Amino acid sequence: MANQINLPKNKELAKQVLDNQNEIERQRVEQGILGKIWGSSTSIPHNIAALSIIVLIITGIIYTYCCMSLKTEEISLPIKDFWAIITPLITLAIGYLFGDKTKKYAP
Repeated sequence: MANQINLPKNKELAKQVLDNQNEIERQRVEQGILGKIWGSSTSIPHNIAALSIIVLIITGIIYTYCCMSLKTEEISLPIKDFWAIITPLITLAIGYLFGDKTKKYAP
């Protein structure tokens, strides 16, 4: 069986191994299916922000590449305006990722 654990003969060490396995299983159950993609609850906001940055940059590159072959009159939203829309979103997400959330201010 894949779920069998080889326990050491030392009872204290065996108890620690079982406790560790129970903790791993508890975390796996808490994460669920989406937890495997996004990570634990402490890293979800960072993972979503990073994914947003990647998606926005890829979208901008694809839009720029597609619009380069068209005439200026054929483009409904110029490339410069498109980047003007997504750049603040990218910098907002980067600011969230690198912002200092641990700094404590004196009351």
